[in-house]
Amino acid sequence: MRVLLLGYRGNPYSGGQGIYIYNLSKELVKLGVTVDVMVGPPYPDPLEEWAEVYKIENLNIWSIKTKDIPYNKLTRIFSLWNFADYILTRLHIFPEMETFSFRAFFALEKILKHKRYDLIHDIQSLGWATIPMKGFGIPIITTVHHPLTKDREADLQRNWGLWDKTTTILFYPLVMQGFVIRRINRVITSFKEGIDELGKAFRVKKEKVSVVYNGMDVDLFQNTGEAREDNALLFVGNTEDTKKGLVYLFEAMTLLPEHVTLTIVDDGPPKKMTAWELIKKFNIEHRVKFTGKLSAKELVSIYSRKTILVMSSLFEGFGLPAVEAMSCKTPVVVTTAGSLKEVVTPDCGVLVEPQNPLALKDGIMKLLKNKKLREQMGKNGRKRAVENFSWSVAAKNTLEVYKRVIKEYRSKR
Repeated sequence: MRVLLLGYRGNPYSGGQGIYIYNLSKELVKLGVTVDVMVGPPYPDPLEEWAEVYKIENLNIWSIKTKDIPYNKLTRIFSLWNFADYILTRLHIFPEMETFSFRAFFALEKILKHKRYDLIHDIQSLGWATIPMKGFGIPIITTVHHPLTKDREADLQRNWGLWDKTTTILFYPLVMQGFVIRRINRVITSFKEGIDELGKAFRVKKEKVSVVYNGMDVDLFQNTGEAREDNALLFVGNTEDTKKGLVYLFEAMTLLPEHVTLTIVDDGPPKKMTAWELIKKFNIEHRVKFTGKLSAKELVSIYSRKTILVMSSLFEGFGLPAVEAMSCKTPVVVTTAGSLKEVVTPDCGVLVEPQNPLALKDGIMKLLKNKKLREQMGKNGRKRAVENFSWSVAAKNTLEVYKRVIKEYRSKR
């Protein structure tokens, strides 16, 4: 089987899309699949070891003011799709997904003159040109961890003026993604509730959706054996994302004993101020520490040392920090939002209702008071992570979806 993976951003250190492409392609090759990858910048350097990589140009100028665009990018701006990117970004539209799809379409047209694929797997781009790709006679599927409607809702909640709300609406290509996703062969999502979310957001029929849990590197994320710190809570995630529900975690901190501390793995002030302003509001500055971005090795270490991971989320499409913590034998306290109630079972952590600081406090105290329970949950969490959320398991389940889609597609031709 030969599969083409499409992703508008390919570097495994630039976000979830890159991590997904990197690990899924690697594991699929181990299962005997021949994988080609077509990606936009930042490009994934290590992939060439096991996959053929086709690099698609993009200037990545969304957040750059015209006067600040580097000269080497300005000289390339008048090619067709770079110019389209430039014009659309000046209109506050985020065009990466759609222009990537057109670039990919024309690149694929050339490749298919000397190569054939059994399946095309789009990774959450869903650009307009995905539709004419169907004319190549190849089934197309996509992975959507969660619909962008959730991100837009979160951004709109923190927008105050009409201009901010207008630019947020322009930013998200929901019309395009809804149109495209209803016209491809199958959708993979990473949790069962995601089936209903896709239905609400894009009117995707349930029978078109397959659930495949995301994977993670269980060999990398395992307990280091370092001494556990007492009364040390950990949060890992983007503090600017209102879906993380940090206001409820910070309020819970005011209800916890003074000796309970919180470490946040993300940038704090002056780079990111949203969480810091809330921390000052609740007068807990002396109990909260920011680490900034950490390497994978440093992240494994901090998971292994802290007492509990806490996720106060209002929505999660998968909840990777919870699985990483479980894989490091660290118990978790999480809300029942989105996928978390599927990812975390009661023998691995404590689940509480969202938007409830008192429930968060009670869940945290339940574990802080019971070392034996924490240790047992840590062992159970490691077992669950290995058996359900390793990349090898994710790749096997994804391959099964490929086989079904190819069989269905060929039976109809």
